[in-house]
Amino acid sequence: MENKLNQPALEQYANKYADLLIEKLFSNKKSISGKQIMDEISINQVGLFALFNVFKLWKQEMKHLKSPYFNYESDEVVEKLEDLMNVLSKHISISREDFFPILVMSIENTLLIIVSPLNYYRNLAEEYIDLPPNKDEVKDLQRFIKINSHMRDALLSAWASNYNGEELFNKAFEGLNEPPSDVAPLLAPFNELLELDIASIWIEEEEDQAGELEAANEADFIDEETDLEEVEFSTIHTQFSEEKTEILADSLGFESSQSSLKLMLTINQKFMFVNDLFDGNNEDFNKVIDFLDSCETKDVILKFINSNYIQRGNWKAEAPQVKEFLALIDKKFN
Repeated sequence: MENKLNQPALEQYANKYADLLIEKLFSNKKSISGKQIMDEISINQVGLFALFNVFKLWKQEMKHLKSPYFNYESDEVVEKLEDLMNVLSKHISISREDFFPILVMSIENTLLIIVSPLNYYRNLAEEYIDLPPNKDEVKDLQRFIKINSHMRDALLSAWASNYNGEELFNKAFEGLNEPPSDVAPLLAPFNELLELDIASIWIEEEEDQAGELEAANEADFIDEETDLEEVEFSTIHTQFSEEKTEILADSLGFESSQSSLKLMLTINQKFMFVNDLFDGNNEDFNKVIDFLDSCETKDVILKFINSNYIQRGNWKAEAPQVKEFLALIDKKFN
């Protein structure tokens, strides 16, 4: 079973939430200030992203200042413009109409950094694909991003080490042992205003029934006239012992001698497995990993996985996430 982010559902929820929130924010005023954004939006990260988006839009506008009559690039003008920006930053005043799209974007960003932080930080990296953030931009990222900030700092460190492109992303998170923050407590404040069905923002990709039946027949996972336990074990054991799947840990320099799955897992893998194989439940994932690390043989682990996940239809054996999970187990015992 493979889950992917349902972007339209995320955007739909963000718009509905913004509709309700903006009614509260503008019930007795025509514009909102920076202080009111932070004081009256109960979810701190939403307010921070709102200000962050305002400043980014503002800086883009300032970059477009050009004139055939004046030199905006002279040192003195640049200095005075910076002074002006500092003064104006203390006097934010945004109308309801102008603030709504900023609010929607801020809610989307907050939800994304909670439920799919790797996607959020990948998007962030792509914003600076041509040129890494400068000193002031780094300060802004540190000021305005507070959720999964350890991942933010890892990305900033990779930028500081002059990595870029896909290498930047891999180097940023390869040595990160701390997993993303638990989703449930971070989403709880959203439910106070508008209940969020977490399952609705994930797409469960399913094959057509004919394809599933064919795959089941080929894999031969279930045969009512055969000893189920023997079929289950031999099928999954043969499939993933013979098939050598390249896993991310290999490319990141993990040695075969490592015996703990918890230590072998990269941050990318943790996030992928939690969301795609354990429906976003970090607690269940950790319990299973702890149990698997306590198993002394690969056969016991494979029987456990096949009985509890493959046979019950929770995982599809041919899914790349399942193959990578099993390849990691194979590596643990080799």
